[in-house]
Amino acid sequence: MNSIETQTASNWANGSLWLIVVFIGAFVLVGAMAWARSRNRAIPPEQERRTEQATRDLYQNPKGDEPGDR
Repeated sequence: MNSIETQTASNWANGSLWLIVVFIGAFVLVGAMAWARSRNRAIPPEQERRTEQATRDLYQNPKGDEPGDR
């Protein structure tokens, strides 16, 4: 093998390695997003209702407006 063939083989190997790394990284990222989405959908209706009510309560009565805070 001459130096041009060696360099071409080395460039191909490095390029294919990065291609594999990028595809595996994308696959892992999509998997993590799917896992997170499935976890977020698993919230029971009662917990969601309580969370919404607590949010409404905070907007109606912010901490600075509670009696005795001043």
